Amino acid sequence: MQRLLNIIPVGRANAMHAEDIARGMGYPTGGNQVETRELIRYAIQQGYIIVSTPRDGYWRSNIKQEVIDCTNSLINRADEIYDRCNELKNAWNQANPNNIIP
Repeated sequence: MQRLLNIIPVGRANAMHAEDIARGMGYPTGGNQVETRELIRYAIQQGYIIVSTPRDGYWRSNIKQEVIDCTNSLINRADEIYDRCNELKNAWNQANPNNIIP
């Protein structure tokens, strides 16, 4: 955990992408950096304020508005995923009216 916190910078201007964090941690850098993202989630669960944007990457913050912006972005992404899930179920149900997904 401490190693992660030493790598993730303070301040948006210093933000790092998951691939760069993974490289610094010695984790695989191909794909989605799953291990890195899991460790970041764990750090947040432990009370560390780590925010991100897809464009800027990850950084530690003590600015309330940055945390609000990050949480709003996460909510919007969750809503988009939920909408896509419903659209997929609706498409299935239209194509398979005798075998619907509730």
